[in-house]
Amino acid sequence: MSGVSVELHHEIEQFLFTEADLLDTHRQAEWLDLLYDDFSYRMPVPVARDEPAQGQYDAVLEFANESKSFLSMRFQRLDSDFAWAERPAAFVRHFVSNLRVDELDPGRAWRARTNVMVLRSRLPEAPVIATAGRVDRIERHDGRLLLCERVVHIDTEHPNDSQLSSIF
Repeated sequence: MSGVSVELHHEIEQFLFTEADLLDTHRQAEWLDLLYDDFSYRMPVPVARDEPAQGQYDAVLEFANESKSFLSMRFQRLDSDFAWAERPAAFVRHFVSNLRVDELDPGRAWRARTNVMVLRSRLPEAPVIATAGRVDRIERHDGRLLLCERVVHIDTEHPNDSQLSSIF
C-alpha cells in the first residue's frame, strides 16, 4: 500500500466533505447515493484493557453493523410521522480532519482514515459531542467515488443514545 497523488488526495477529501455536508443538512437520500449497494457501517465496542499492546476495540462485539438498506429504512422512518422524537430535527455538524489515504487497488480502491467530531444539539438537551476515528473503503465505480465500508472507532467506552444514533 502506498500514498496517493495530491490530486487524488484532494478528490477523496472533497468527497468526504460533501458526504459530511449531506448528513449535516439532513439530505439522507443524497447521502445514500454516495454508498455502494453492498455498503457496511460498523462500530466496534471499545474496551479498556490492562495490556496496552491489545486492541482498544472488541473484535466481535459491535454497537452497529448496518447495511445501506437498513440505513435507508432508518432514514425513511425519520421522514415519517412516527419519528416524533426527531421533531424538530436536531442540529448536526460533522468536523472531518487528518485524512490519510492508502491505495488498496491501483486506480480503483483506497482506504481513507480520518478523525471526526460530531456535534448534535436539540433543545432542551445539552449539545452532545462525540469523536471517533474512521476507516473508510472508497472505490471508483463508473467514474465516481462511492463509500463501500465505514468502520467507526468511537472514543468513549460508554456512548450515550445521542452518540450512538449519529452517523459518523
